[in-house]
Amino acid sequence: MADLSAFATKDNADEGVVIPVKLEGRKLPIAVKVYGGDSDVVQEYENAKLRKFGFGKKDKDGLDDDDVTELLTSIEGALIRIGGVWTYDWDKKDVTDEPIVLNGKTIGCDKKSYTYLLEKIPALKEWVIKTSNERSNFLSEGKEN
Repeated sequence: MADLSAFATKDNADEGVVIPVKLEGRKLPIAVKVYGGDSDVVQEYENAKLRKFGFGKKDKDGLDDDDVTELLTSIEGALIRIGGVWTYDWDKKDVTDEPIVLNGKTIGCDKKSYTYLLEKIPALKEWVIKTSNERSNFLSEGKEN
């Protein structure tokens, strides 16, 4: 029998996967619950953006460079992929209840806090989008980034 269950990534993409963050080769003390690019929530967001840009209309051949940049790099595009952010203990390989602080400001579990986090750490925004689009992160047996 050829069991392909480990490669059925859709459920994990929809539920989100908690992944510890490494940026520029450095371990950040946080983990982010990331929804996959194949998830319903991300697909609905991307389809709405494409409709906004007029993609698929008879008089529009495709997306221009500005449209592509907005679609691929916007903070909104990263926010839709975040299901939560927690402090992460790399030694215990587990999330903790410790507060997350950036520039003296406590990061809450809300869109405003996540926006602040992504604005102050642009590489995190890129990491979220890249991680979301990497299907191997949503395999049933998981993968470290």
